[in-house]
Amino acid sequence: MSEMKQARSPQLGVVFQLTEVDPQEPGGRAWEIHDVERNRGFKLSLGREKLKGLGKEAGAKALNDTALEAAILVALERALQSPPEKVSGGMYDLELTAGDFEPVSAR
Repeated sequence: MSEMKQARSPQLGVVFQLTEVDPQEPGGRAWEIHDVERNRGFKLSLGREKLKGLGKEAGAKALNDTALEAAILVALERALQSPPEKVSGGMYDLELTAGDFEPVSAR
C-alpha cells in the first residue's frame, strides 16, 4: 500500500486524502479517497483495460501519476455535486472518465 497523500481539488478547494491500495485486478490500480471536510469516503478502481482506454481517450496527456491524481480530484469534485452510489463499507464508488483529464482552464 502506498503512503497517504493530501491534495486540494482545483475548483472547489476541497482537501482530500488519497491512498493507493492493492487493486483487485492484476495490472490495474485502486485508490481510497477521503473527503476530509465532509467525512466521506470514495473508492476508485481502474482495471487494466479501463486504464488503457483512458490513456487513448485522454489524448496526448500521459497517464502518469500526476495526471492521474489531478483527474481523480476533478472526478471527486463532480461526485461531490451529485454523489454516486454507495458501495460496501459506506464508501462511494467513483468513476473516472476521459473528461476528467481536461485542463482546468478548458472547463
